[in-house]
Amino acid sequence: MTEHDEENIEVNSQFDNDQKTDHGIGICQRFRSELRADFFSLEESSGRYIDVADSFAPASPRFHHVLLLRAGILVLSIISLALSLDDAAENRFIWIGYLTHLGLIISIAYQITACIVTYRRKYLTQPNANFHDELSMPIKIMWFLYVWSVPNELIITLLFWTLDYPVTVKEDKSLQFHTFTTHGIIALLLLIDGNLIARIPLRIKHIAVIEIYSILYLIWTVIHAISGIGNGTNEGDLLYEVIDWKNKPIATLITSVLIVVVVVPIMFMLAWLLSLIGKGFTFAGGRRQLHAY
Repeated sequence: MTEHDEENIEVNSQFDNDQKTDHGIGICQRFRSELRADFFSLEESSGRYIDVADSFAPASPRFHHVLLLRAGILVLSIISLALSLDDAAENRFIWIGYLTHLGLIISIAYQITACIVTYRRKYLTQPNANFHDELSMPIKIMWFLYVWSVPNELIITLLFWTLDYPVTVKEDKSLQFHTFTTHGIIALLLLIDGNLIARIPLRIKHIAVIEIYSILYLIWTVIHAISGIGNGTNEGDLLYEVIDWKNKPIATLITSVLIVVVVVPIMFMLAWLLSLIGKGFTFAGGRRQLHAY
């Protein structure tokens, strides 16, 4: 990039959603377009480009409400982390082995990055018109963590209330404050952050992140089962009642396959569609912030 190009890079947002928007782009056409695009591509199906500043950290110079809201979500998440660790007591060695707790750490990592980017606005530089893919590294990290944490939190919420909660009721265990925050509230707040506070786009290609992560986690459950790590003072030696590779390998395999090929894609598609929702509940990306080069 020449010095002239660098001088032409616009840090301040200049977006225009009134012309050439994606309203005429169908879901199938967008699906194909996003599969062909680069992982961190700013280009929309219409050929226009996402505005970096207004999509990832909208300016709020007067009240700094974006930074305050994100900081508030981060504080809630850290409180949930502390309460969860305290509740684990002597079983903290296996604490990170649970999907919920891994998800909480990933979510906190995203929130910290989002707060940094919101505060240090120099990272929100809009790439020059001839260099659309030259995003700053903090934005790439923030975007990656977002597309990882949001579908993951939705999956955690669904799996807990459908598979794990009945076991909790059966064993007459009490629900704690952090049970609700880590199984629904944080997922909702991340969706609000990415779709209302900001306008962070999800691309179909991003599904690879959560699919690979899900497979790696299932591999971890196999390692846990055959290694005899156990659960400390918790009853039994399973991470989850429905994942029992030793005694119920066929049922566990079926459950695992259903999670990877059904639950994960459905939850990701939900997050993807929510990122596209516009006026009149159309899924055409009408609320996305586009840059006017």
